[in-house]
Amino acid sequence: MNEAKLIKRVKKGDVKAFEELIQQYEPIIYNTCMKILKNEHEAYDAAQEVCIKVWKQIDRFEGNSKFSTWVYRVTTNQCLDILRKHKSQKVVSIEMGNNDEGDWSLDVEDTTQDILKHIENNEMVDALKLALSELKEEHRQVILLRDVEDYSYEEISQKLSISLGTVKSRLSRGRQNLRNILLQDKEPFNSFWSQNSKEGIL
Repeated sequence: MNEAKLIKRVKKGDVKAFEELIQQYEPIIYNTCMKILKNEHEAYDAAQEVCIKVWKQIDRFEGNSKFSTWVYRVTTNQCLDILRKHKSQKVVSIEMGNNDEGDWSLDVEDTTQDILKHIENNEMVDALKLALSELKEEHRQVILLRDVEDYSYEEISQKLSISLGTVKSRLSRGRQNLRNILLQDKEPFNSFWSQNSKEGIL
């Protein structure tokens, strides 16, 4: 049975159709969670939660994009929620690169800083997540794929079924828009800017 028919059956509450549909995506969901969370246990739990959300929220899928794109969006949002809540172990920063294109990337790494720093980092994650949510979907997708999940330009091109030039264009524009959002003189972005300027990140 093709995917479109499976989706229709799932929307009607067909559990068997859902099992057949989600089975195709479970490895992709888990691998995406692993790339973002970098922790096997967290990735497994996140992947399970994503599957539950896909079942509960599938009525929201209107078919305006590929189903795989919608599942990817649910997955990355779930992972970003986990990073935001994980005060004691994760920090999100924006680093300027040294290549000819003036590239920069989102860096998620382990840290053992004091509790005050944990709180500050959690606020940074909140600010970054909010900034990402303000981007156009096409820009947010390529930023997450390239800067969080570390896919190559070619892999992103294949994953989203767009040309290599479009990938680079969306990535460049998305990064600039994200930076502009973070530079806004309003909460929580001004606090994010102040904190990262002190640390030489932005």
